[in-house]
Amino acid sequence: MSKKWTPKELLYDLVSIQSDSFTAQEIQISRHIFELIQEQDYWKEHPDLCGLYDGGDVIGRLIPWALRRGNTDRTIILTGHMDCVEIESYGTLRPFALQPDRLKEEMLKQAYTGEVLDDLKSPDWCFGRGTADMKAGDACIICELFKYAQEGLKEDLNILFVAVHDEEHQAEGIKQAVILLKELKDRFGLDYKFLLNPEPMLRSDPNKYVYVDGSIGKMLPGIVVKGTQSHVGNIMNGLNSALLAANVAGLLDFNADFCCSEFGQSTPPPAVLYMKDSKNEYDVSLPNYTEIYAHIPLTKNKSMPEMVMKLKELCRTAAENTIEKYNRNYEAAGGSKEGRVNFKIEVMTFAELEDICRRKVADFEKKKAELFRQETDAVNSGSKLIQTAGFDIMERVIEMANIKEPLIVIGLLPPYVPPVNNHYLKDFDRQAMIDRVAELLDKRFGMGIDIVPYTMGLSDNSYTSCTEVEQDIEAMKNMVTPKELYDIPFEDIAKVTVPSIICGPAGKDFHTATERVYLPDVEIKTPAVIETIINSI
Repeated sequence: MSKKWTPKELLYDLVSIQSDSFTAQEIQISRHIFELIQEQDYWKEHPDLCGLYDGGDVIGRLIPWALRRGNTDRTIILTGHMDCVEIESYGTLRPFALQPDRLKEEMLKQAYTGEVLDDLKSPDWCFGRGTADMKAGDACIICELFKYAQEGLKEDLNILFVAVHDEEHQAEGIKQAVILLKELKDRFGLDYKFLLNPEPMLRSDPNKYVYVDGSIGKMLPGIVVKGTQSHVGNIMNGLNSALLAANVAGLLDFNADFCCSEFGQSTPPPAVLYMKDSKNEYDVSLPNYTEIYAHIPLTKNKSMPEMVMKLKELCRTAAENTIEKYNRNYEAAGGSKEGRVNFKIEVMTFAELEDICRRKVADFEKKKAELFRQETDAVNSGSKLIQTAGFDIMERVIEMANIKEPLIVIGLLPPYVPPVNNHYLKDFDRQAMIDRVAELLDKRFGMGIDIVPYTMGLSDNSYTSCTEVEQDIEAMKNMVTPKELYDIPFEDIAKVTVPSIICGPAGKDFHTATERVYLPDVEIKTPAVIETIINSI
């Protein structure tokens, strides 16, 4: 006889299994979830309707899935990620990070104040790593899946559960899951109508349940700035790449002109994540290269190619400012008029740099393939980060092009997250779904509904819909790293494209030692919302 789990029981069960992102622990929890599925009578009778999918993951992580078969092709996808961030931030409480009740006891012995202390004293809040992000949501959708399988409910609908790994790292789990979704669609003749992701939500108004209609995107440009080297004693004959990079970073960081706005919601401004020269040892020459890694959020109405062109214009302005400063200070620093260098600073994308190499460099594609092989081996061996490999590739290609003048090259580094929003799916009546959920919340709980156009926290939903496949494929031509290291299967995503929402329990302080989830949502409200959505398909 199938075990009937409650969401709280299953939450505690899942939290007890550590599943740090990008570790073998993710394999353990995927196998555990698959075992829970196999223990259910429905999948004992239909073992062909569940599995552990191997998407060729670099560290062997697997994707558990289960299908409750209906008598039509209409299908809802319930999905959530299994991985969590580390538990090191718990410090001395680390041994209790995966034991919610014991953790609460130990935390009450410490000097917490304010809202955290109030929630520690309340039976409504459950503390622990992964309680909110996102094992509570996982527990809710798994319990609903089991209930519909056990009781034979809503037989005119297929219910497909897919749990993914790596959401907290590079989103490799959902990109592999898209291939699985396409395979299952073809194998069982499924028509994907809706995808529900019960990620936790911050609730600004306790009387409103959060319903998220889209997921923000982001591009992470890698900008390599090449200067003109010289000894510091002869600085007036050189151009410092650090100065040029600083001018780029100063114009880009917190620049509101790069904020995107759609459906009444705006993105945060861009941020420079790091800036450093590429020297590996001390010397007294100007750095030849300085690297900038930046974060630029995107809404659906702003394409990545459009933002790259905007970034090129900013870099041109930074180049002009740098030359103006050089010219203004040259003579004041004692330089002779005859000795002044008339610098010309080129600005181009990595794709444009490659085109130059194809015209100028014999056997460029062969040399590029060998460079890609070396960098891929370095990343896969763990000796180099994928972003570092991207910068190294850009600098090696600049050297292949034999460009001697100062230069700014803009490439795209992993990860790229496409923005998605249900407004762009013309065959989906998004308002009707919102109205059904709002009616449930009002009548049963006396709550309103807070419609959020985009989650600013990013989500796996970004890889479940592709409405401009040609544009996305074209944009990825500026991705510096080889496909063996980083790729997005846009053509497969386009075949799966499905309306998606985030509609999970309320939580607080994700990724911190005070992470917690609101149990009344886990036990009552979120299951009711999921049930309403399932019954509305």
